[in-house]
Amino acid sequence: MLSRSIVISHRRHRARWSTSSPCCRYFSTGSTINSLSDDGSFKQGLSRLFTDEQRKLLKQAHKLSSISRSLAKQVGNVKIREESLLVDIAKCLQEGREEKLETSDVIPSLFTVVFAGEFNSGKSTLINALCGNKDLLESGVLPTTDKITVLMASEGDSNSDNESTTTIQVDTGVVAQTELRLLPTSSYPILKDLCIIDTPGTNAILSLQHTSSTLRLLHDADLIVFVTSADRPFSESERQLLQTSIKPYRKRVVLVINKIDILERRQGDDHGQETKQKMVDYVQEHASDLLGASPIVIPVSGRDALSWKQLQPGFVGSENESSNNSNLWTRSNFGQLETFLSATLTASSKIKTKLSNPLGVAEGILLDCKHEIERRREDLDVDVATLKLLRSDSEAWEKDMTSVLERHRLNINKEWTTRAQVVQRVLDELTLVDQLRIGIGMGRNTFDRAWENANMTSILSTGKDSSSFSNKLISITSECSEALVSGAKKQGEDQIEYLGKRVSVISTGLKGNNSKMIGKIDTPKFQRLEDELQATIVPVIEKTTKHLPSDLECADNVYTSLCRASMLSSLLMSSGMCSTALTLGGFLDMPQGMLLCSATLTVTGATSLPLGSRYIARSFEKEWMSNASKLENGLNALFSDAMQRINGHLSDAINPYTRYVKSEETSLISLHRKMESGIADATRLRGHINKACE
Repeated sequence: MLSRSIVISHRRHRARWSTSSPCCRYFSTGSTINSLSDDGSFKQGLSRLFTDEQRKLLKQAHKLSSISRSLAKQVGNVKIREESLLVDIAKCLQEGREEKLETSDVIPSLFTVVFAGEFNSGKSTLINALCGNKDLLESGVLPTTDKITVLMASEGDSNSDNESTTTIQVDTGVVAQTELRLLPTSSYPILKDLCIIDTPGTNAILSLQHTSSTLRLLHDADLIVFVTSADRPFSESERQLLQTSIKPYRKRVVLVINKIDILERRQGDDHGQETKQKMVDYVQEHASDLLGASPIVIPVSGRDALSWKQLQPGFVGSENESSNNSNLWTRSNFGQLETFLSATLTASSKIKTKLSNPLGVAEGILLDCKHEIERRREDLDVDVATLKLLRSDSEAWEKDMTSVLERHRLNINKEWTTRAQVVQRVLDELTLVDQLRIGIGMGRNTFDRAWENANMTSILSTGKDSSSFSNKLISITSECSEALVSGAKKQGEDQIEYLGKRVSVISTGLKGNNSKMIGKIDTPKFQRLEDELQATIVPVIEKTTKHLPSDLECADNVYTSLCRASMLSSLLMSSGMCSTALTLGGFLDMPQGMLLCSATLTVTGATSLPLGSRYIARSFEKEWMSNASKLENGLNALFSDAMQRINGHLSDAINPYTRYVKSEETSLISLHRKMESGIADATRLRGHINKACE
C-alpha cells in the first residue's frame, strides 16, 4: 500500500541561472507533470509530445518488460528489475483526483535522470549546481543523503507566481525513505518533462541498505549520471556497482568525475590539466572494459559551478573580480556537462530514449533468461546423460545377477543329476554275471558295494535321507539369495554415491530440500526382501523333496527292479539254451522252426538284461529330474519376483531425480519457447520504435 504525508512548505526557492547556461537556454519554459489531452484523459510528462503510435509502442514496451520479469521469476536465478518507482509515485499523485487512470495507463513518461555513486562523491552538489540552488539538497562531508529524493515539476501554470515547494513522503517499499519534491518550473525550468532522482550514497555505513535502494531506482532511469570523485576515481566498489548492477539494465550512462578543483589546488599554475586528462583516460578505459562500450566521461567541479551560479544574479564588482568569476566557471568545466545534457535532452531524443528504455530492460532480462536457460540446459544434459548411464549400469548389473542365478541353477541341477545318475553308475560297476547273480538272489552284497561306491559323492555331500538332500538344496539356494540381495545393496549404494556428485542432487543434501526435486533420494533398503526370500525358499524346496524316497529306499527299489530284469533274462536264456542243448544232444527231436525259436529265446534273454538295466536307470533318472524341473520352475518364479522387486526398489530410490530430470526438460522447453517469443517481440518492437522516432 502506498501512503503519503504531504508537507507543503511555502518556501520560495528561486534558482539562480545564468543566461549563458546551455540548460537555461534550452529549458526556457515551464511545464506540468500532468496535462489533459483533447479527450480529457491524462497525459503525463512526455506523453503530451507522443504520437498515438508512440504512446501505443510505450505501452507495448512496458508490457514486454513486465512479461520478461514474469519469465525471469519462472526461470529463476535471474536478477529481476523491480517495478517502476515512478509508477508508485504516479499512483500516489492520483489520490484525491476525480479522474482516475487505470493501473495499466500509469506509465511514467517523464524523462528520468538518476544520479548514482558512492557517498561523498558530490551527487547532491551536482544537482544543486544544475538547478542553481545551493540549498535544494543537503550536502556535506559525511553521508548526508540517506533517502531517495525525487525532483519533479509541480502542476499548474509555469508563469504563476506560486513558487512554493510541495514535499511528499512516499512509501514505496524500499529501505531508504522516499521524498518527492514538486518544484515550480518558473524557478526550475530544467524540470520541464524531466525528473531528477538523487540516490543514497553506496559504500557508506548503511551501504547494503543504501545500495539496495539505489538499485531499486535504476529501472526508472532514462539516463544514469554515475558520479565518482577525483580524490578516489573509479574505486573497486564503484566498478562492481557499474558492472553487476548498472550494466545489466542496458541504460545510457555518463560518467562524471566530480571535485576536479582538488587537482587544481594541488597542481599549481597548470591547474592540473595533465592529471585531469590522465584521470579521464583512466576512468574511460576501465569503464569501457566493464560496460562493453566507451562511455562519455566529463570532469567537473560541482562546487565551483554552484559558487559561480550563486554569484551571477546580483553580482557587482570590478572587472578583475568579474574575470576571476568567469575563470571559476571555466575551471569548473560545468558547461560541458550542461551542453551534453541539453544535447541529450532534446524532445526527440527524450522520446526515443523513453520508448527504448523499458524495451532495453526487457531485452536485458530476456538475455539473462537465455543465459540461465542455456546454463540449466547444460546441467540438464549432464543429468540426462547420468540417467542413461544409470540405466546402462542397471542393465549390466542385471546381467551379472542373471549370471549368479544361472550358476545357482547349475549347482542345483548338479545335485539333482548326481542323484538321478546313481543307478547308471551302479550298473557301470556291475558285470553281467553280477547282474545275473542278483536275479538268483546271490548278488545283494555285490549290489550294495556298487551302490555305495557309485553314490559316494552324493552321500558325502548330502547324507542318505531326503531331509539331508533338501537341506543341501536350501543351503545352495540361500547362498544365491544372499548374493542377490548383497548385490542389490551394493548397486543401490553405488547409484546414490554417483548421484551424490550431481549439482542438482547436492543442492538437496540428499534430503529432498530442492524445491525442484520432490521426494528423498536415499539408499534402498533390502533387509525385508532378504528375510522374505529366506522364509519362502524353505517351503518351495521342501514341497518338492518331501515325497522323495531315502537313499536306502532307492537302493531297495533299484535292487528289486534289477532282480526282476535278471530273472526274466535268466528264464529266457535258460529256456532257449535247454531246448537247443537237448535237440543237439539227440534227446529231443525238434523241427527246424522250433530250434530257431529256442535260439531266439536265448538271444532275447541275453539282451534283455542290459536293455532292462538301462530302462531301470533311465526311469530312475527321469523321475528325479522331473522333480528337479518342478523345483527349478518354483525357484525361477521366486527369483524372478525378487528381481522385479529389487529393480523396483532401485528405481524408487532415484525416482525423485528421474522425475526432476523429466520435469526440468519439459519446463526448459516451455521456458525456451517463451524466451524466444519474447526476444522476437523485442526485435520487432525495436524496429517499430526506430521507425516511429525517425
